[in-house]
Amino acid sequence: MAGETRKERLRTILRQTLAKQLQSESEPRHPDSRAWCFPGPWGAFFDERSAWNSATRLNPDLYKELIGTFDENQIREILLAAADIKISRTTLTDGKIEILQAIAEKHRFQIVASADRWILRADRGKGGWANRKERLAEPGEPGGVRNVYIASATTLAETGRLLDQAGEDDLFGALLGIPLCCREAFDRSKAHAAREQFDFVPYVLDNTPGDMPYDWRLNYTAQYFGSSLLSFFPCSFRCPTAAAIVDSTAAMLSHCDYTWASRSVELHKTNILYTETRGLHLFRAPLRNGQISYSPRDLQSSEPTELAHLLQQGDRLKVGGKHSAQIYRGPTKIGDVTGAGTCMCVFY
Repeated sequence: MAGETRKERLRTILRQTLAKQLQSESEPRHPDSRAWCFPGPWGAFFDERSAWNSATRLNPDLYKELIGTFDENQIREILLAAADIKISRTTLTDGKIEILQAIAEKHRFQIVASADRWILRADRGKGGWANRKERLAEPGEPGGVRNVYIASATTLAETGRLLDQAGEDDLFGALLGIPLCCREAFDRSKAHAAREQFDFVPYVLDNTPGDMPYDWRLNYTAQYFGSSLLSFFPCSFRCPTAAAIVDSTAAMLSHCDYTWASRSVELHKTNILYTETRGLHLFRAPLRNGQISYSPRDLQSSEPTELAHLLQQGDRLKVGGKHSAQIYRGPTKIGDVTGAGTCMCVFY
């Protein structure tokens, strides 16, 4: 309890200090109110009820400069941060940081990079995705990356860097635009996730109530197969606050590139069999009567694992629950997929 009291006291001090610094640049909600209106990420930092403004227009010229150099998830995060919707964090090599710095100067947003360089540890079965750091990079060692904090203003980017490096996940998450309920779920699950590959999908699924399918907008697992509309693990696959963020993101992206936004929505509307180390397997075929009938062209795997090969031999997946499925070819069962590391993420 004492530790929690200290944490709350630190949060209050940080909020008060930042409020004093920013009040001169902000307007009160009404003359007699002591609650101040802060723009963009500061709004989420000080007021959990603040919502993203989906009428914000992303910069199409900036978007065109980012294409071909950064992946689509990084582009989404850069665009949202430059538009003062949130701050963003990504990992980049020094070469990519130099490119982004030149772009930032041209389009008047800010980036701040960590002093340390890291070698990331690729997750098993995730197609090269890395949720963890392996170790500090040696001077001049190739492949090292830095954390890069992107924001509309230097104060925002610097604050994000300081909070992240201090381990203040809650405060940092607020600036990242993550809802309180999702930040609290992250805090509850992070010790368990760290024992595996720091992937929160099993905990999100276990926290999701009701029958399948779940809300397609919360299909965070889509990130492993391309462009996602969500940059954080939701507290559940039915979280209405996170779903509203996806709606806003999709609306803003559609004004920037309608095809990109539509492709992202289509990717979210899929069914994904997640395993901790045997790959993720995406089905572009619907769940009907507890089963997914599919052809080889409907199936995409993150890696060519033994399970991926077995699924290619099948044509039907019978869903037994959140953590179990059976693979069939015609009337014959050819395999089982079960266990705590198995997650049926059904959205379609």
